[in-house]
Formats: sequence, C-alpha cells, structure tokens
Amino acid sequence: MLIINNYAYTTFITSDAFNCSRTLGFERVIIRGYFEAYDRDPGGAIDSNFLRNYMNAKNGGYTYIDVYMSPCTGRSTCKAPLQQVNDLIQFINTNQMIIKTIWLWIDIDPDSGNWDLGPTKNRQILNEFHTAWKSTGLEFGIYTSQYQWEVITGDKDWVLNSSLPLWYAIYDSHPDFNDYKTFGGWTQATGKQFAGDSKFCGGRFDENIFR
Repeated sequence: MLIINNYAYTTFITSDAFNCSRTLGFERVIIRGYFEAYDRDPGGAIDSNFLRNYMNAKNGGYTYIDVYMSPCTGRSTCKAPLQQVNDLIQFINTNQMIIKTIWLWIDIDPDSGNWDLGPTKNRQILNEFHTAWKSTGLEFGIYTSQYQWEVITGDKDWVLNSSLPLWYAIYDSHPDFNDYKTFGGWTQATGKQFAGDSKFCGGRFDENIFR
C-alpha cells in the first residue's frame, strides 16, 4: 500500500492536490497534527493547518487518514508529554475527526535542539509519552529510523514497546522492506518512508509503503 504524508514543513495541502495524489496510486495519508512550537512558552501546539488538511484529504477522496505528532522535547519550556497528548486528542475529538493511527514522530532536528538532553533523559521522555498514549486507548505507533533511535536512546536495541507498529525511514527510493534491520526490539516494520520531500500534484509529500 502506497501512502503519502504531508512534508513536515509544508503548511497547507489543497483538496485538489490530495485528489491528484490518489490518481497516482496512493491509498492513505498521514497528516501532521502537532508540532514542537519551540518559539512558544510552553512549547508544543496543534498544527494550525491540521483541520484544513484533514478536511481537504477527505474532500480529495481519502477515507484512511492517520496523524503524526512531532513532540516538543529537549527543553524545560516544553509542555509535559501528557499535556501534549491530551491537547491533540482533545482537538481530534472536538472536531469529530476519524483517525486510524497516531504516530509519534521521533526524529532529530539539529536546528531545534530537540532530543538534546542525553539518552537517559530521552528514554524517560519516551516512556512518559508511551504512558500518556496508552492511557488514551487509541491506536498509536512510532516513526523513527535505526540511526535516530540509536542516537536518541543511546542504544539501537533499547526497547520502548516492540508491540507497537513501527514506521521507519530510509530514503533509498525503494518501496520495499528489503533493507530493514532490527532495532528497538522490532523484528519487522509496518511502514517505510522511502522518499522525502517529493514534489507532485502541486504539493510536497514524503512517500511511504505500508504492509
């Protein structure tokens, strides 16, 4: 199954762009719902285009819609993990959005200094997000890569919860799982992001394949 997610720094995708992407064979879309908002105190906020992009994806013909969350981490001004999760869930429920899976985006942004507190603190933060998501009863998963996981946690084999679905990134332009190597306790992945910042249909998307 081919899937697109809106490129992390893209603010808005039109319904025409979503509709066009479906004609190219993409069957599912993953929209950014939450971002770091490091310029705010406290940090962490709903993406201002989340609702519009969700509605445009529906109007563009998508019925299978996921959300990803780029959490605020790495500094004392970030909201607590539980508050960040609750903010997103409240927004989804208030707007009666039908979301299949919510993905926690675990990825280093060198410009922001996220995940910059060292492996011990990073593991603690990941456990707090995990506990917060479990309390919602909703389906959630992890987006990361072997490299990012090792740098953030200090050990590529450190396990948070290997029963969660894994969506990993390797930009090799190959829509298959032949390159997957075990990390974090995951013996296989649910999804792979194989191309980043692709420009088509008047939008910017990352391209993925899911089982």
